[in-house]
Amino acid sequence: MDLENLTLSHSSPLPLNALRAFECVARHGSVTQAAAELGVTSGAVSQQIRLLEELIGTKLTVRAGRGMALTAQGRATAEMVHDAFQRLREASIRLSAHHDPGLIRLGAPGAFAARWLSSRINRFEAEHRDYRVQLVTDPAPESLHRFQLDLEIRFSETPPTGVQSLELLSESLTPAVSPMLLGSEPDLVNWRTAVETLPLVHHERTGGEPVGPSWAQWLAQRGVKRADTLSGDRYNRHDHVLEAAAHQRGLALARRSLAEPDIAAGRLVFLIGSGVTPLGWGYHIVWPEGRALHSAARRLKDDLMDEARPFETPGL
Repeated sequence: MDLENLTLSHSSPLPLNALRAFECVARHGSVTQAAAELGVTSGAVSQQIRLLEELIGTKLTVRAGRGMALTAQGRATAEMVHDAFQRLREASIRLSAHHDPGLIRLGAPGAFAARWLSSRINRFEAEHRDYRVQLVTDPAPESLHRFQLDLEIRFSETPPTGVQSLELLSESLTPAVSPMLLGSEPDLVNWRTAVETLPLVHHERTGGEPVGPSWAQWLAQRGVKRADTLSGDRYNRHDHVLEAAAHQRGLALARRSLAEPDIAAGRLVFLIGSGVTPLGWGYHIVWPEGRALHSAARRLKDDLMDEARPFETPGL
């Protein structure tokens, strides 16, 4: 329902949309974020807060810098209203699950979904015939809280805040190369010779995700010298880096999770086990605080955690 088109009912002492707007502002501490979750304008949310304050005859919120703070009455009201809306959210989830109890809506970064997640979802669906996973790549930030997703996988440096979170797996980098560039016996190749002579493929930073150490930094840490560390192909997406390396464009510092299908298919080989460098970022499974997962989503979460454990084993 559009908050801007509210018509007040005489049978309702407090309009539900005004209470909903207040609960959302109280939870986020921001009119802007509340408006994004509700899918309306900030002005519409502010109007509903003013309406609620007029009806109950007291201030519930005050400005605090760029955000919004609650008065003492606002805090007391927010606690009651939050509990009520939380019960409504849980009821909505249960009703949706009853309508299609086997559907699991999962969000994930696109490259991770294509290279690590999809094959595992296939296995999950094959083992659990009553469950279906609907995968949404690179979902909008508000999708999880607007009940468009049951679970989401996020790639971040620290555990995401404002949600329940479990670390699925950490990410690391290691040199990977097409075996075609190593000759007929890649297992016998001296890694130092390879990193001193093979072309290099670079991942350049764009956006907020890390790229890890540059080739110059990685080589310097291992005492390897070469004069052309800045030469070679450059890509702003890591899946493109891996494709270039698989097509024999050179040696790449590969994210181990994203390189997995190429390693399994023999299109790439990891050059040196001891060359693994922790990236400092990891993939986390998240869902909203206070939201009870339905049984299908809970089973998928547990299965993905089990899938990730052997992948985290050193030396894999």
